[in-house]
Amino acid sequence: MAGQKPLRKRLRYRDQSGASLEDHTDHWRGFEWDAGPVCVIHKDAPWGTPQVWAATEAEGKRVLRHAGVIAGVDVDAVGQWIVTGSASGRVGQPGRMAVKALGRGCISVTKREGSNGLPQVVAPNP
Repeated sequence: MAGQKPLRKRLRYRDQSGASLEDHTDHWRGFEWDAGPVCVIHKDAPWGTPQVWAATEAEGKRVLRHAGVIAGVDVDAVGQWIVTGSASGRVGQPGRMAVKALGRGCISVTKREGSNGLPQVVAPNP
């Protein structure tokens, strides 16, 4: 049985394009996908090893391709896809995913400079 709290997932990748925080925020604004029991992973590329839980393999690849566009990674030209899943009921919960709204026009997209940098978020609209 699913809990009462909203389902939350993190998608992390290293920006290879040098795009600004504002560009990343605009890129993800309004993007949604269907989560589910299929784990799609992209590895052996310079942006790290991002993964997403999605309803289908195609949906997972769509999410990672979307991330690749702003990150400066052509996921079909470098790295490799891995598709897996889990029999555990704790992972792979279905649901419609969207970037969390923070209020006053902000969404929960962050960027940090270097491995020790603090996460930055676009300033809210006045």
